[in-house]
Amino acid sequence: MDNIRPAIEVFDLSVSYRETEVLKEVTFQVMPGEIFVVLGESGCGKTTLLRHIIGLREPQGGTVFFAGENFYRMSYKKRERLMQKFGVLFQTGALLGSLTLGDNVALPLVENTRLSKQMIEEIVRLKLSLVGLEDQAHLYPAELSGGMKKRGGLARAMVLDPQILFFDEPSAGLDPVTQVELDELILNINKNMGTTIIVVTHELQSIFKIAQRCIMLDKETKRIIAEGKPEELRETAEHPRVRAFFRREKVK
Repeated sequence: MDNIRPAIEVFDLSVSYRETEVLKEVTFQVMPGEIFVVLGESGCGKTTLLRHIIGLREPQGGTVFFAGENFYRMSYKKRERLMQKFGVLFQTGALLGSLTLGDNVALPLVENTRLSKQMIEEIVRLKLSLVGLEDQAHLYPAELSGGMKKRGGLARAMVLDPQILFFDEPSAGLDPVTQVELDELILNINKNMGTTIIVVTHELQSIFKIAQRCIMLDKETKRIIAEGKPEELRETAEHPRVRAFFRREKVK
């Protein structure tokens, strides 16, 4: 394991919005094929961290490496090519309301490849079948349930066969049964495809179900205050806010 290069390395990442500091010198690694969870209470900077890792915003300090290459010192074209290896599922699924589900999933292929229409349709059918929506390709987002929108967004995120998948609060707004189904889907993708997966969430049930390793961000210090397997953090964490989070207790 020591000889395996991390899929993602974040070094001293610092983020501020005007005078407000959100993240301070955040450092961690994600290994290839790992399900890695970023957790913490609301407002601690989880989604902000995700947005800076995938290049939607540039940090004020620190940097991100993908397979040993400095993401923020690449040329624009090289960074754009690298970002095609990412798949991102945002909280809402982020499907375009004017397109059918099938057309939403096809969009990255249309924009980034020269595949024939027939080949694109075949790939779309395959990706929708992986998330159990092969019979809903003709429907528009307004005709889909919340869970179906999330799965549709996941199909679109997977359509270019990304090496890394990012999930921003995948369980948000879902009922408990659908939440479990989505967790199972994440586990199956990781197991069957070997995809590196980074999940931002504060849902304890999902954390214990899917996380192989996690970090906890702290709203007060703006830093990581815990790192490791969730079961170990629940049993052995010394920081009061970490114990409170994993044991559903008030901070003493």
